[in-house]
Amino acid sequence: MLRDIWGAKSAKGFIVMTEQRTMATVESLPSSLTRQLQARQKAVELFAIRGFGQVSMRDLAAHLGIHAGSLYHHFESKEALLFEVIEELYETLLVNAQNQLSKNRSATAKLNALLQAHIALHEQRAAYFQVAEHESRNLCTQHQERIQQLRQRYEGYFLMLLADTGSYSPHLKAAVQSMVSILNNIPAWLERTPLSKTERMKLMLETAQGSIAWALGMQRTA
Repeated sequence: MLRDIWGAKSAKGFIVMTEQRTMATVESLPSSLTRQLQARQKAVELFAIRGFGQVSMRDLAAHLGIHAGSLYHHFESKEALLFEVIEELYETLLVNAQNQLSKNRSATAKLNALLQAHIALHEQRAAYFQVAEHESRNLCTQHQERIQQLRQRYEGYFLMLLADTGSYSPHLKAAVQSMVSILNNIPAWLERTPLSKTERMKLMLETAQGSIAWALGMQRTA
């Protein structure tokens, strides 16, 4: 039962993680699309370093090494770029989750595969996660609602694996929301620690699991 495993089992058995290629390599794409992806990556990195509100279109053009007037050939607007970046991130998380859930494994194995896939993507797209967590408030209402829908769909996969029935308690929902926030942030928090990669992975998994263990314990005593 997931209740027993999440309440007591160590993350020791889950720290070996194979590298996942969740997004196509730019080398395999047409040159025009490669340039677009590279420009987007640079823009995301600038948003992560300085904050979305502190970056003007002129700043963005200078960072990309192009004329300000040419920027609109790459991006419709700064806000549209921010939305595309965050939407792409959650859509990638959803695809990863669907791939993991399609495999014929136990619920516990699928659950830990979801955690590992999330952390693996964070290693590849750390700036995207930072921007998604801290800059989504700058999106228009419609775009915020779209991102919230994607995040809720993603959280739904965890709920499906954790709940004994189709009924999700408020404690479990809150715990999953907390866990996704932890997964979105904790790799960056641990980056500058003296811990080894294996130690960081173990701590990340145990921290994410902690909120779930609490929720399952609350359900048992309810």
